[in-house]
Amino acid sequence: MMTRFLHSLLAVGIMVLFILMPAQAQDEQRVHSIIIRGIDQLYNMEFDQAVSSFDEVIRMAPQDPRGFFFKSTVDYWIYMLSKEEKAYERFFALSDTVIDLCEKLLDANEEDWPAKFYLGGTYGFRGLMHQRNGSIFKAVWDGKKGYNRLEECALEKPDLVDAQMGFGLFTYLVGKIPKSFRWIVNIIGFSGDVDLGLKYLRNAAENGVYTRSEATFYLSQFLYQEGNQDDAFSYLDRLLLKHPDNTLFLLTYGSWQSRRENIDSALVAARKAVEINNRKKVKYGDEIAFNVLAQCYWLKNDFQSAKQNLELSIQRVENADNISNNMYYRLGVCSEVLGDRAGAVETYKKVKPVNDKDRAWDTFNYRKGRERISAPLSDTDLDLIKAQNEAAMKHFDRAMELFGRVLQSGSTDQRALALYGMQQTYFNQEKHDSSLAIHSDLAQVRPPAETWIIPHSYFLAGQSLEKQGKKSEAIDAFEMIEEFDDYDFQQSLENRADRELERMNSGS
Repeated sequence: MMTRFLHSLLAVGIMVLFILMPAQAQDEQRVHSIIIRGIDQLYNMEFDQAVSSFDEVIRMAPQDPRGFFFKSTVDYWIYMLSKEEKAYERFFALSDTVIDLCEKLLDANEEDWPAKFYLGGTYGFRGLMHQRNGSIFKAVWDGKKGYNRLEECALEKPDLVDAQMGFGLFTYLVGKIPKSFRWIVNIIGFSGDVDLGLKYLRNAAENGVYTRSEATFYLSQFLYQEGNQDDAFSYLDRLLLKHPDNTLFLLTYGSWQSRRENIDSALVAARKAVEINNRKKVKYGDEIAFNVLAQCYWLKNDFQSAKQNLELSIQRVENADNISNNMYYRLGVCSEVLGDRAGAVETYKKVKPVNDKDRAWDTFNYRKGRERISAPLSDTDLDLIKAQNEAAMKHFDRAMELFGRVLQSGSTDQRALALYGMQQTYFNQEKHDSSLAIHSDLAQVRPPAETWIIPHSYFLAGQSLEKQGKKSEAIDAFEMIEEFDDYDFQQSLENRADRELERMNSGS
């Protein structure tokens, strides 16, 4: 559904739903004020203070679901950031209480639309928690329950724009379910719609009262996923203006900037996040900040600084099971580059086998880490890594020089990687004739280990051909991807190719 960092950040927003319930507290305005205070504390990532505020609401109005609902969102945040098991358990216990309270309100008055609203919101959060935990069926099932309740609420309150955030989330995410899980869609009878989901979210982001920030966050994530990076940044910039000390938003910004190869901007954002966490003594998120710093230094081929920040990131991860294979693999490479082969081998041994096709990068880095245990990093391997980083930094001449050096002395796998890097480098410079020429050479190669390269080369060729106006040839290139099987990143590539073919065949 997205990169794991990016797949976890997608789900980390909070639905700020202040809708008056039937008057149950002696001081309704006081309850409202405390909830608003708690929400502000939550957005400032002051989790302990937020819990205290919502506990105060629960004491004042124990039969009102709002206190339990908002308190559950604190654990939602914590679990999304850290996968802390206790937060997972607390969240579901609290959400069970919200469900019980809302169901009692609806038993007394079946037209109680605020109860339906909170019930829908709770089921929506449960769906997102299940998704984060890898339970796709449970995620969709609870998500559909939430959607149905919000839909009932909207029928009674058609002017409730805030409900469109929930509609947008579910509609978009179901529309993005991979082909291998489409059977779930058939069971629930809801197909999803990416464009409609974005439309709902955009309306909530622009016109919502209490869900505006959450809708803005999700919308920015989805727009980024869909390749609309300029819009994504504009919405994220709004959040940073409103919540400049929210390290989640700041690290999202830094991560995106690093992917854009705007390394200086990414470094500034990540360093600021570390400073904020130190000042506020926030224990969640530091591992992400140091990981972003490590990514930046890796791209700069500064392996000493990358190693230092990877080690800091790993030290701050509370549950070692949450350390990605990518982190272990890169740390091993950094150690090896710096002359510590023994330390590198011990690090490579920490990569974990993965059976989840949605975690393609972890699967890939598990294979690479196991290979490195018996095959030390060679000068040619290092040239490839440096070349890929130089290309990412848009240092194209230096990248092509290094790729060329690999072609002179590399193995079949190494030469295939170099050719693919050259194809990408030409593509990124809009030199499509040169990119396609490299593809023609690469299509004849059969790398024994890096079998993913050839189908990916066809995808890139399809993009170049379309840029040149050669639609039928582009379609042929995208369709060629179906001829390959059992390679790294297969599911995500096939999904991307399917979207391209659907778009081109529909004439859009």
